Amino acid sequence: MYPLGYYPHNLHFLWSAASLLGDSETAIDAAKKTAEKVPIGELENLHFLQDFVSTPLLAYTRFGKWNDILTTPYPGDQYSHLKLIWHHIRGIDFIRKNNLKEAKEELDALNKMRNNPELEKIIANYTNPSSIIAKVAYEVVAGELAAAEGNLPKAIEHLNRGVNFEDQLIYSEPAPWHIPVRQSLGAVLLKAEKYEEAEMRFKEDLNALRQNGWSLIGLYHSLKAQNKMEEANGIKKEFDAAWQYADLTINSSIL
Repeated sequence: MYPLGYYPHNLHFLWSAASLLGDSETAIDAAKKTAEKVPIGELENLHFLQDFVSTPLLAYTRFGKWNDILTTPYPGDQYSHLKLIWHHIRGIDFIRKNNLKEAKEELDALNKMRNNPELEKIIANYTNPSSIIAKVAYEVVAGELAAAEGNLPKAIEHLNRGVNFEDQLIYSEPAPWHIPVRQSLGAVLLKAEKYEEAEMRFKEDLNALRQNGWSLIGLYHSLKAQNKMEEANGIKKEFDAAWQYADLTINSSIL
């Protein structure tokens, strides 16, 4: 039981913590080791192992390793949770590469999966059924796609729904959703010049994940845009402290 469940779970923690601190090298290495410890023959029966195997894809997305995502092969229909994450990550990848036609195809695949009652029986993320995770995944890709097409009101609508679905997820460690939807929503709100709402969303995320650099930089920009310079400068100092071990520079809550 220890090598099958607990040891990969410890690596899972390392991936999550390093991701919050912007240490991509440690995070991606831990993500790969998490996946490597999984016996492939058990994936279909032990659903939580599919969550472990998907970790490299999540790490690549967090740190913008788009080419690594596209070289990851299709996992197979029998691994429903892993397949769900694969479609979600590819959707984000295609949006970042401005391949919107391909992104829409991934969104269509997610739409079919979120309406599949079989996902209610799959508990891949500790206590959360994949059916709820599918709803979050769909709204995030739909929102990011709408933003890429220039329809910011529609993007905000989708991402607000994504936040609501994410909030329905039962608490687990690491968090059941890899990149908090509030970070994606906050970035779009900044583009839409809705600075007060962006500030609120980033503060909400920081209440849940204290001192995470991604939301600190987003909060800094939302405060600066409102000319709340004293508070903004204080948040910038917090960001600099949180990001001191990072190996990349960021100017937004998502890449």
